[in-house]
Amino acid sequence: MQYKELRKILENKIAPKIFKKTSEFYGIQYGDIYDEKFIKKIMITIDPSLKAIYHAIKNKVNLIISHHPLLKKPAFNFDKKLINQLNLLSKYPISIYILNSSFIAAENGISQTIADILYLKTEKLFEIKNNNGINVPIGRICSPKNYQEEKKQFHLKDLLRRIIMNFNLEIIEYVGNLEKEIKQICIVGGDSENIIYLKNALKYNCDCYISSYINYEKAIYASDLGLALINIPHYGAEFYTLKKLYNYLSLEFPFDEFIIYESKNPFKYYQREII
Repeated sequence: MQYKELRKILENKIAPKIFKKTSEFYGIQYGDIYDEKFIKKIMITIDPSLKAIYHAIKNKVNLIISHHPLLKKPAFNFDKKLINQLNLLSKYPISIYILNSSFIAAENGISQTIADILYLKTEKLFEIKNNNGINVPIGRICSPKNYQEEKKQFHLKDLLRRIIMNFNLEIIEYVGNLEKEIKQICIVGGDSENIIYLKNALKYNCDCYISSYINYEKAIYASDLGLALINIPHYGAEFYTLKKLYNYLSLEFPFDEFIIYESKNPFKYYQREII
């Protein structure tokens, strides 16, 4: 394929450029590439980490598609990590394309993928206005499918069990009463830094808010307002979405090669020993 063919799909469907934040990087962040350049091998990854870059070079990849950037902000000095990344990249002609938060809001992005994995019915889009005045569908407002159809009550503990099973987790962080009935759920697959998101979720009459960015301040705020919170591991939600992206691009460009780099969840869990 030519780069312009892939770029058109990335900018318009996979991670719509119109959804990007003015403060973040989007598109080609590293490498010399032009529209007519032919690309035969693409690697998809969550982060352009040292191990991911090494894997791309080892497999002679032309282009890395990464959710997260090499740098979030302009560099005023080079730390050891960045120097090592650039040293590796300089050894092989490779480019890096960054999807960033546009990949969260996309039609088949992270927020929608979480809803699909949890077998939830998407009722409406959860939109946030960006700096350009455009409504970005950063999240999804959902309801539980089978319970709604069977007219049975769906509790917070039922949702937690579904998350643990469907995401293959051992533990899950949450705020709220396990017996609380859940009728409306707001899912934001990332970029949930602002407490205004929680306020807006309440305006939609949501009983529960699911994200990967829940801190102490949000937990206390939600607890005071009676809004249940669930913190899904960031890595899990992203990797499932990247698998969908891999399948989609493989079908769209059947004569080109795509690989997905699984860096594994960097977090490990230590349990107290029973004496």
